This record gives sequence, C-alpha cells and structure tokens, in this order.
Amino acid sequence: MLKIFLLVFVLVAIAYFIYPKSPEAREWLISNNNKHALAGNRFASTQDAIRFVENLYSIGAVKVTIPKSAIYDSNNRIQQEGGPYADALEISLPTTQNEREAILNIANKEATNQGMVFNPESDVINNKLLLWWD
Repeated sequence: MLKIFLLVFVLVAIAYFIYPKSPEAREWLISNNNKHALAGNRFASTQDAIRFVENLYSIGAVKVTIPKSAIYDSNNRIQQEGGPYADALEISLPTTQNEREAILNIANKEATNQGMVFNPESDVINNKLLLWWD
C-alpha cells in the first residue's frame, strides 16, 4: 500500500512540474515586456489588456488566467517582440448573480465583435469561461 501511495505521489509531483498551472493574467501581463502581449487584434497595447483584466476583477471575476495552451513563447517571438504572446483568457466566474451576469455580458459583447455567438449554457464549463480572440 505504501508503494502505491509513493508511486501516485511521485506521478502527481511530476505532473505538477511538467504541466504548470496557467499564470494569473494580470501578473503575467504586468511582467511581460511584449508591447502587445494579449490579443493584438483586440487590445491596442499590453496596458489596454491589463485594464480589461482589472475591469473583470472589479465586476466580480474570481480569477483570470492565461491558459497555457494560449501562450506563444518561442524564443524567436520573445527576441522579436520582447516577451511571449497570448490570445485567450480564462475567467473563473463568481456565484453572485449580478456579478456573473456582468461578466457574461462582456463575454457576449466580445463574441459578437468576433462574429461568434455566445451561449452561456455551452460556453461556461466548470464555472469557467474562455475568451479567445482570433
């Protein structure tokens, strides 16, 4: 039994380091030297993206992260642009109805601006919402 526990513990530890957590968006953007670190077709600058994330928090977002799969961090990109680039945010939604609706309204607006249809019933998974810009 102890061997199984140790094996599981080691595998979980390895997975933790191989698949690091998605970074918190505001911190990632603030520390990023890329002038257009997030969705360059949506935000005029990294500062503009930071304000967007801060607004999400101010209206009730529990947490805003940059999904690891949305980060483009090749050495060439970092050398040319000063830092990595991302094209999506993941928002952990609040449970308070008014705050939740405010964030869903933003998601609807962003989807509409991208020519997509937003459907909270299918687009909210595990109380999280993905905003992606093409």
